[in-house]
Amino acid sequence: MLQTALAERPTVPTLPREIAPNTFWFGCCLEVHQPTKIVHNHNSSYLLIGSEATVLVDTGMPYGWVQLREELMAVLDGRPLDYVFPTHPEAPHMGNTGPLLEMYPKLRLAGDLRNYHLYYPHAQDRFQTMQAGESLDLGGRRLMALPAVIHDIPNTLWAYEPDQRILFVSDAYPYTHEHEVGQCGLTAEELPNPVRADDTSVVIGFALGWARHVDADKVMVPLHALLEKYPVDIIGPAHGGVITNPKRLTEIFGQGLRKVRM
Repeated sequence: MLQTALAERPTVPTLPREIAPNTFWFGCCLEVHQPTKIVHNHNSSYLLIGSEATVLVDTGMPYGWVQLREELMAVLDGRPLDYVFPTHPEAPHMGNTGPLLEMYPKLRLAGDLRNYHLYYPHAQDRFQTMQAGESLDLGGRRLMALPAVIHDIPNTLWAYEPDQRILFVSDAYPYTHEHEVGQCGLTAEELPNPVRADDTSVVIGFALGWARHVDADKVMVPLHALLEKYPVDIIGPAHGGVITNPKRLTEIFGQGLRKVRM
């Protein structure tokens, strides 16, 4: 009976996970202790593979380095990592840049690189400064830097893959999920319970202190304008799982911003 039940149990997705052709989701979760339960919050990063080059968007926290290294090597399967695009200089987003620079001698660091010389003074010849609107040519696809609507710090950039319509949003669209085996590799739409405003406001309150003092409309109006200009089918947040229903989760994100302001 048990063997039959196990055989019929659906396969639970695990990370790294291919979320679109040659686009992979990596990550490890952080436990968040609440008064009555423990929930998880993602530290996600994303690998894009083109015919000529590869790029990792964000690098995850340093405590996840061993896992990231092994999984990255497995997915690349002998190919080098050519670029790292950290959305901004904070541990969940650039914390593994140093080991990656050592591991891949020809790796280039791309993005708004103000202050990065303080972290990696020995690697400044490998810096490729980008401004919003500029792109990395990966061969058959590209990664475009976009102005970040949600800033943690001033030199935050978002990234956009126009062919597959994927938007990488750094600290935007965050949410927690239940502390259950197998949930860390599920998209927002695959979770047993739908993502609620309370799930996103927890992370917003911790990570984006300014949100308590800013009218949510001052964020949501430019966000809707950006989504209109750059159509999106998939959203890849750093502190949430992959989102495949952008319209619905945009509504939830806006509700979470409003709850934090109350």
